[in-house]
Amino acid sequence: MQPIWAVGLMTGTVLDGNIDVALIKTDGERIADFGTYTLAPYAQSIRSLLEETLRRARLWNFEGPEPEIFREAEEALTRAQSAAVKDLVEGQGMTMADIGVVGFHGQTVLHRAPQPGRIGRTRQLGDGELMAAILGTKVAYDFRSADVAAGGQGAPLAATYHAALLKEADASGDTAVLNLGGVGNVTWWDGKDNIVAFDTGPANAPVNDFIKAKGLGEIDRDGRLAAAGTVDEERLALLLQHPYLTKPYPKSLD
Repeated sequence: MQPIWAVGLMTGTVLDGNIDVALIKTDGERIADFGTYTLAPYAQSIRSLLEETLRRARLWNFEGPEPEIFREAEEALTRAQSAAVKDLVEGQGMTMADIGVVGFHGQTVLHRAPQPGRIGRTRQLGDGELMAAILGTKVAYDFRSADVAAGGQGAPLAATYHAALLKEADASGDTAVLNLGGVGNVTWWDGKDNIVAFDTGPANAPVNDFIKAKGLGEIDRDGRLAAAGTVDEERLALLLQHPYLTKPYPKSLD
C-alpha cells in the first residue's frame, strides 16, 4: 500500500479541554512522514457537557437505558472535532481531498475491563458517519467495541503507533514507550514479531481532578506544582500495594 496522509484525533479520559489533532503519512504499518499537530481547545460549554456526561456514565454503569445526555454530547464532540480537523488541514494549505482517512477515537465515557468469566464492556461517544458527512472523507472509528466483545481489553489504543516509532528508532527490542495520558500505558516491541502493551496505572487524570478540586486551574501545567513539592513516601508505599499494579498483562483501565 502506498502511504497516505491521515489525520488522527484523540481526547482521553484526562479531559484537559483539548482535542489532540495530528497529521501523519503512513501505509498503516510504518511512518513515511510526520505532518503538523495541534491542541484544539473545546468550547467551555462542551467541556462542561463532557464532564457531566462522564458523571452520568458512572451512575449508569452499563445498567438499563443509556443516559439521554450521551446523544447530545456525541453530536457536540463530533462537530467540534470535525472542525478541528478541517482547521488543521486547511492551515497546512491542504484540502480534505488530500486526506485518505481520519482516525476518530471519540470520547471514552465508561470502560469495564474483562475479568475471568466475564467479557468487558466499553462505551465511546463519536458519530463517525456524521464526521464523514461533514468532512467528505473516510473516517475510521469505534476502534474498541469489537475487540472487547471478542474478549479483548480494547486498550491501549496507541500500541500500533508506538510500535511503528520503535521500528524507526531502535530495532533491538531494548526500548519501550511509556505514554502518560489520563491513564499510563507502555508498549514494548521485541524487534521481531511480538508487541506487548498494557495500561500501567493512573497518570494525569487523578492529578487533574485534584487540581480542579483545589481551585488551582484545570491541570498542573508543566508539572510545576508537583516539582515544587516532595513525595509522601508513606502514602506512595500504600498506593503501590494496589493489586492492579502486580496483576499480569493483558490489562486495561480505560
